[in-house]
Amino acid sequence: MLAVTHVVVCLLLVQLMNLDRNDAFVALLFGVFIDLDHLIGFGNYAETKGVASLDLESLMDPGGQWKSALHRPMAIMVVAPASIASRMAVPLVFWGLHVAMDYAQQSFLGNLSQVEAALLVFAGLALAATRYSKLIEGTPNASLSQYLTAELSYLRSVSFGRSKSVMPIA
Repeated sequence: MLAVTHVVVCLLLVQLMNLDRNDAFVALLFGVFIDLDHLIGFGNYAETKGVASLDLESLMDPGGQWKSALHRPMAIMVVAPASIASRMAVPLVFWGLHVAMDYAQQSFLGNLSQVEAALLVFAGLALAATRYSKLIEGTPNASLSQYLTAELSYLRSVSFGRSKSVMPIA
Protein backbone atom coordinates (compact mmCIF):
# COMPACT_ATOMS: atom_id res chain seq x y z
CA MET A 1 0.00 0.00 0.00
CA LEU A 2 1.00 3.58 -0.34
CA ALA A 3 2.94 5.04 2.57
CA VAL A 4 0.24 7.63 3.19
CA THR A 5 -2.32 4.84 3.64
CA HIS A 6 -0.06 3.14 6.18
CA VAL A 7 0.41 6.45 8.02
CA VAL A 8 -3.29 7.31 8.22
CA VAL A 9 -4.36 3.80 9.27
CA CYS A 10 -1.63 3.67 11.93
CA LEU A 11 -2.51 7.13 13.25
CA LEU A 12 -6.15 6.08 13.48
CA LEU A 13 -5.21 2.96 15.43
CA VAL A 14 -2.92 5.02 17.70
CA GLN A 15 -5.90 7.26 18.48
CA LEU A 16 -8.28 4.36 19.05
CA MET A 17 -5.79 2.65 21.37
CA ASN A 18 -5.05 5.94 23.24
CA LEU A 19 -1.31 5.38 22.99
CA ASP A 20 1.07 7.84 24.62
CA ARG A 21 3.87 9.49 22.64
CA ASN A 22 6.43 6.74 23.28
CA ASP A 23 4.06 3.94 22.31
CA ALA A 24 2.87 5.97 19.31
CA PHE A 25 6.47 6.29 18.17
CA VAL A 26 6.97 2.53 18.44
CA ALA A 27 3.67 1.99 16.60
CA LEU A 28 4.75 4.24 13.73
CA LEU A 29 8.19 2.65 13.69
CA PHE A 30 6.77 -0.83 13.15
CA GLY A 31 3.67 0.22 11.21
CA VAL A 32 5.12 2.77 8.80
CA PHE A 33 8.87 3.29 9.05
CA ILE A 34 9.73 -0.31 8.23
CA ASP A 35 9.16 0.88 4.67
CA LEU A 36 12.49 2.68 4.87
CA ASP A 37 14.00 -0.65 3.88
CA HIS A 38 12.85 0.21 0.36
CA LEU A 39 15.82 2.57 0.21
CA ILE A 40 18.10 -0.42 0.80
CA GLY A 41 16.11 -2.33 -1.81
CA PHE A 42 16.80 0.46 -4.26
CA GLY A 43 20.52 -0.25 -3.93
CA ASN A 44 19.91 -3.93 -4.66
CA TYR A 45 17.73 -3.00 -7.63
CA ALA A 46 20.38 -0.64 -9.01
CA GLU A 47 23.03 -3.34 -8.68
CA THR A 48 20.92 -5.99 -10.39
CA LYS A 49 19.18 -4.06 -13.15
CA GLY A 50 20.92 -0.70 -13.26
CA VAL A 51 19.52 2.72 -12.54
CA ALA A 52 18.77 3.32 -16.23
CA SER A 53 16.09 0.59 -16.20
CA LEU A 54 14.16 2.33 -13.42
CA ASP A 55 10.59 3.19 -14.40
CA LEU A 56 7.23 3.67 -12.67
CA GLU A 57 6.16 0.07 -13.25
CA SER A 58 9.27 -1.36 -11.57
CA LEU A 59 8.88 1.11 -8.69
CA MET A 60 5.30 -0.03 -8.11
CA ASP A 61 6.06 -3.77 -8.38
CA PRO A 62 5.03 -5.13 -4.97
CA GLY A 63 6.93 -8.36 -5.57
CA GLY A 64 10.08 -6.57 -6.64
CA GLN A 65 13.36 -6.25 -4.83
CA TRP A 66 12.18 -3.38 -2.68
CA LYS A 67 11.31 -5.22 0.50
CA SER A 68 13.56 -6.69 3.15
CA ALA A 69 12.87 -9.63 5.41
CA LEU A 70 10.84 -7.31 7.69
CA HIS A 71 8.02 -7.56 5.16
CA ARG A 72 7.84 -11.34 5.28
CA PRO A 73 6.00 -13.47 7.83
CA MET A 74 9.30 -14.92 9.07
CA ALA A 75 10.11 -11.51 10.56
CA ILE A 76 7.84 -12.46 13.43
CA MET A 77 10.92 -14.21 14.82
CA VAL A 78 12.42 -10.72 15.30
CA VAL A 79 9.29 -8.70 16.05
CA ALA A 80 7.79 -11.07 18.64
CA PRO A 81 10.90 -11.09 20.87
CA ALA A 82 11.03 -7.28 20.55
CA SER A 83 7.43 -7.14 21.74
CA ILE A 84 8.13 -9.51 24.62
CA ALA A 85 11.31 -7.65 25.62
CA SER A 86 9.52 -4.32 25.64
CA ARG A 87 6.51 -5.87 27.41
CA MET A 88 4.06 -4.39 24.96
CA ALA A 89 2.16 -5.79 22.02
CA VAL A 90 2.39 -2.54 20.06
CA PRO A 91 5.32 -3.60 17.81
CA LEU A 92 3.64 -6.90 16.96
CA VAL A 93 0.21 -5.36 16.32
CA PHE A 94 1.45 -2.57 14.06
CA TRP A 95 3.96 -4.75 12.20
CA GLY A 96 1.20 -7.30 11.63
CA LEU A 97 -1.10 -4.57 10.34
CA HIS A 98 1.59 -3.33 7.94
CA VAL A 99 2.33 -6.80 6.60
CA ALA A 100 -1.39 -7.60 6.27
CA MET A 101 -2.03 -4.39 4.33
CA ASP A 102 0.88 -5.12 1.99
CA TYR A 103 -0.30 -8.72 1.54
CA ALA A 104 -3.82 -7.55 0.66
CA GLN A 105 -2.37 -5.17 -1.91
CA GLN A 106 -0.15 -7.83 -3.48
CA SER A 107 -2.68 -10.65 -3.47
CA PHE A 108 -6.04 -8.99 -4.07
CA LEU A 109 -6.05 -5.26 -4.70
CA GLY A 110 -3.12 -4.26 -6.87
CA ASN A 111 -1.40 -0.89 -6.87
CA LEU A 112 -3.39 2.29 -6.34
CA SER A 113 -6.70 0.42 -6.26
CA GLN A 114 -10.11 1.92 -5.60
CA VAL A 115 -10.36 -0.16 -2.42
CA GLU A 116 -7.12 1.35 -1.11
CA ALA A 117 -8.37 4.84 -1.97
CA ALA A 118 -11.63 4.10 -0.12
CA LEU A 119 -9.66 2.78 2.88
CA LEU A 120 -7.53 5.92 2.88
CA VAL A 121 -10.57 8.22 2.77
CA PHE A 122 -12.47 6.21 5.40
CA ALA A 123 -9.48 6.03 7.76
CA GLY A 124 -8.79 9.74 7.27
CA LEU A 125 -12.38 10.68 8.06
CA ALA A 126 -12.43 8.35 11.06
CA LEU A 127 -9.17 9.87 12.31
CA ALA A 128 -10.56 13.39 11.97
CA ALA A 129 -13.80 12.36 13.70
CA THR A 130 -11.88 10.73 16.54
CA ARG A 131 -9.67 13.77 17.03
CA TYR A 132 -12.69 16.09 16.86
CA SER A 133 -14.57 14.04 19.47
CA LYS A 134 -11.55 14.31 21.80
CA LEU A 135 -11.61 18.09 21.38
CA ILE A 136 -15.37 18.14 22.10
CA GLU A 137 -14.75 16.22 25.35
CA GLY A 138 -12.53 19.02 26.60
CA THR A 139 -14.39 21.91 25.00
CA PRO A 140 -18.08 20.99 24.53
CA ASN A 141 -18.95 23.98 22.31
CA ALA A 142 -15.89 23.76 20.04
CA SER A 143 -16.50 24.69 16.42
CA LEU A 144 -14.97 23.20 13.30
CA SER A 145 -12.68 26.24 12.95
CA GLN A 146 -11.48 25.75 16.55
CA TYR A 147 -10.81 22.09 15.72
CA LEU A 148 -8.77 23.03 12.64
CA THR A 149 -6.87 25.66 14.62
CA ALA A 150 -6.13 23.13 17.38
CA GLU A 151 -4.93 20.56 14.84
CA LEU A 152 -2.66 23.07 13.12
CA SER A 153 -1.25 24.19 16.47
CA TYR A 154 -0.67 20.59 17.46
CA LEU A 155 1.05 19.77 14.17
CA ARG A 156 3.21 22.88 14.53
CA SER A 157 4.17 21.89 18.07
CA VAL A 158 5.08 18.37 17.00
CA SER A 159 6.98 19.58 13.94
CA PHE A 160 8.96 22.32 15.64
CA GLY A 161 9.46 20.62 18.99
CA ARG A 162 7.56 22.84 21.35
CA SER A 163 7.27 21.27 24.77
CA LYS A 164 3.53 21.74 25.21
CA SER A 165 0.92 20.86 22.62
CA VAL A 166 -2.60 22.18 22.30
CA MET A 167 -4.27 18.83 21.62
CA PRO A 168 -2.39 15.76 22.88
CA ILE A 169 -2.31 12.46 21.00
CA ALA A 170 -3.76 10.41 23.84
